[in-house]
Amino acid sequence: MIDDNDFKEAFPLDHQEGGEHYKQLPIQPFTYCRKNKLNTTQSNIIKYASRLYTKGDPIEQLNKIIHYCQLEKDFIRNDKSNKKTNRNKKT
Repeated sequence: MIDDNDFKEAFPLDHQEGGEHYKQLPIQPFTYCRKNKLNTTQSNIIKYASRLYTKGDPIEQLNKIIHYCQLEKDFIRNDKSNKKTNRNKKT
């Protein structure tokens, strides 16, 4: 007999822990981020932008986006291996 946990494991994108805010979207943020090979910071920005008006306070969601943008800017400034010339190279 198949139970709820079997369904969650077989179809993880059809299940959401703690709400419905992503299930309403045509493309799950997880799927978008994976297919576009986004890093953690970029993925979190997409996540918070996607749920801006459907989960919690929109100002809080925007503050989270701003915080992740500030973290990424700081990382880029301080990462010696992430020179402008290296980021713009075509592979």
